[in-house]
Amino acid sequence: MQWNIADLPIFVAVVEHGGISAAARALRMPKSSVSRFIHRLEEELQVRLFERNSRQMRMTQEGEIFHKHCQLIMEQIQSADAHMNGLTKEPSGELMVSLPMAFSRLVVAGHLHRFHSRYPGITVRVSISPVAVDLIGDNIDVAVQVGDLPDSDLIGVPLVESPLLWVATPAVARNLSQLDDLDRLVSQVKICEQRYNRTPLKVRIRGDLHSLTLNAALETTDPIMVRDTVLNGFGIALLPALYCYGEIQAGSLVQVAPEVLLQTTAKASAVYTSKRMLNARTRLFIDFLRELCTNNTPASYSRATPSLSAQEPEGALPPF
Repeated sequence: MQWNIADLPIFVAVVEHGGISAAARALRMPKSSVSRFIHRLEEELQVRLFERNSRQMRMTQEGEIFHKHCQLIMEQIQSADAHMNGLTKEPSGELMVSLPMAFSRLVVAGHLHRFHSRYPGITVRVSISPVAVDLIGDNIDVAVQVGDLPDSDLIGVPLVESPLLWVATPAVARNLSQLDDLDRLVSQVKICEQRYNRTPLKVRIRGDLHSLTLNAALETTDPIMVRDTVLNGFGIALLPALYCYGEIQAGSLVQVAPEVLLQTTAKASAVYTSKRMLNARTRLFIDFLRELCTNNTPASYSRATPSLSAQEPEGALPPF
């Protein structure tokens, strides 16, 4: 490599400020020095980065490509600096976070103030998104994504893995029987989260593997909407235990068809891009999310928990 990495901030400043004169003012350098740096960089790269005349300048295609690489390099330098500062100083700065709605409401919302109390120097900006976000394009430091992660440059840190349960209100459960008949079970699922609807699902019944496909008329990306709709007596729901544990404990929902065991689980991971170094702010927030998931999710769940029958009293099921 012939070019000097120390020239990159000057090149980036010329791009961001739209010219050599404006960049020189921002950098508090002589215009001639900035011009000399750019000329030297072009010679060392052996490409022309700008087309310029007496009145204007614009980046060439080669300049645009080089600028994208410079942005990544500068981000990594800044992240390295922030990370090293975080080892010796109170962490500070802005942290951009993206969360799914259900996870944000049930896991994070009531505890976010604790993170601020621990690290008052960190400004947290939380956006809520029902779909996976573009971490680089949307300038997100860390996001929580549900399900299996696609092959990409994202690095995932597992947060929680929750079994899927068939649940209903006690009143609905009393009127149902023989739910190990898969056709009857499927017919009672009238609202479903999008990821599980019209998708073949593997289930195990008393050791035997079967497949079923739900065909709910109502479909949503929000598991809380599924839960709240079924709480009003609208059939059976397939829900992650994470999002119905409180209602099961309170007795407003009960597990049905416990012998029909889903082989799929609900997963959530904290993800960040491998193109950026993990800075102190992001690392601390991921640790905080892991703590929340550990403290607010029971360690295990007995899938053999008996369902509520007409003869059994209403009440909470054993914790999982």
